[in-house]
Amino acid sequence: MDHKKWYVLQVLTGAEKDVQKELHRRGVAAVVPIENRMIRTKGKWQTKEYIIFPGYVFINVQYTWSQYYIMSGIRQIIRILGGGEVPEPLAEDEAELIVRQAELFKDPSVVRLTESGYEIVSGVLFMLQDNIKKIDRHARRATVCMNIAGTETEIKLSFRTEDTKADG
Repeated sequence: MDHKKWYVLQVLTGAEKDVQKELHRRGVAAVVPIENRMIRTKGKWQTKEYIIFPGYVFINVQYTWSQYYIMSGIRQIIRILGGGEVPEPLAEDEAELIVRQAELFKDPSVVRLTESGYEIVSGVLFMLQDNIKKIDRHARRATVCMNIAGTETEIKLSFRTEDTKADG
């Protein structure tokens, strides 16, 4: 019977991919959600890979002391969130959104800008539209509030516009 659950590791910022690789090498399933962020460079919109949750790696394990020792040997890991002697796993809905649907984060959402505001057409922002706190039209960023391991966290996700006039 598989009792694996998703947990969150706090790691040194900038070391997320290295930790993920080392965990994979040690047989631990690890995910670092990535977004292909829209960046304006020299007057043109391009995409650049960006870690959505800097400083965090999501792991899928049946948490035991042996798993703790496997992870404790990786220097860039600061701690496992959920504290105490036995850390708390992510809630199922959090794990579903963050980890199992991480592919949705990769491509920018599509937003239709209107005179009176905006309309989410597709992408991860469509699923999170009730959590959107702010839309920055100029930078093409949406500030979204999410609950991660019991802590309210704001993340910024990029979007592209549906109409080509706004893309120029």
